[in-house]
Amino acid sequence: GKERKKRCHGGKNPRVADPPAGMAAAASPPPGAALPPFQFRARHEGPDWRRLSAVEVDRVAAEVNVAVLQEHLEHVTFCNAGRERCPHCQGPADPLLLKLLRLAQLCLEYLLHSQDYLSAQLRAGQELLRAADAHRDLLAKDVARGAQQIRLLKEECKRRKKIIATQQMMLQAGATYHQCQFCDKAFMNASFLHSHLQRRHSEEPKKSQTYKLQEEINQLKEQLQLTRSQLEAEQHDHIVKLSKERRSKEEEIRHLFHKWKEEEKEKLARELEKVKDMFMKEFKELTAKNSELENVSS
Repeated sequence: GKERKKRCHGGKNPRVADPPAGMAAAASPPPGAALPPFQFRARHEGPDWRRLSAVEVDRVAAEVNVAVLQEHLEHVTFCNAGRERCPHCQGPADPLLLKLLRLAQLCLEYLLHSQDYLSAQLRAGQELLRAADAHRDLLAKDVARGAQQIRLLKEECKRRKKIIATQQMMLQAGATYHQCQFCDKAFMNASFLHSHLQRRHSEEPKKSQTYKLQEEINQLKEQLQLTRSQLEAEQHDHIVKLSKERRSKEEEIRHLFHKWKEEEKEKLARELEKVKDMFMKEFKELTAKNSELENVSS
């Protein structure tokens, strides 16, 4: 009671010194986070006791009323209670309580700064995420475009393979070349020659009737060559078929001949066996007759 009275009447506590009003401290960033430079704000306005007296702290804690805390956060954090006096004795407030309040205010201010920094980091992360999503969409479009190009290239490759196969077939069949009448180039068929003339020699002077006749002749030659190739292929297939049929007939005739031969052998063997039996029977009869004659003579 004496200590409390001494403090109310302005007594000095030798263990505690009053904190300076303009204290500033450098905030040390937590591990793993890089906070920007930070300084504590100066506090000049005194606390609003009437406003604070209207707050029921126990009820706020029981109901976890964050809205009330948010409403008084700015005022509690940045008020200056260092010049407050005791309403009874007009003595200065307890230095320990002032130090506790001051430390709590500094902690709140640092936490507010950290909250603002984390909010800014969150917004920056969201911006980066949106940029990454946009980049992903662009990459997806590029992939789709690349897939379309690959599909077109595959179709072009198939078309060129068919053209090459046709040209190889014509080369194997002995197809004639179509010579350009304006340059030294030669082509496999009339359509290639016609395309070449349209691309390279569209401005060359030429007789239309002669060109048309020549083109028709080339087309007829090409059709004739294709027909000849088809006829030769059909003839070859027919010859192969006849050869197979002939071999099949020969095999069948050979098989029938061998079968007849075996049957004739068996038939001849049976007849020989019959003749043998007949001769043996006659021989036995003659032997018996001779024996009887010899017996009679004796």
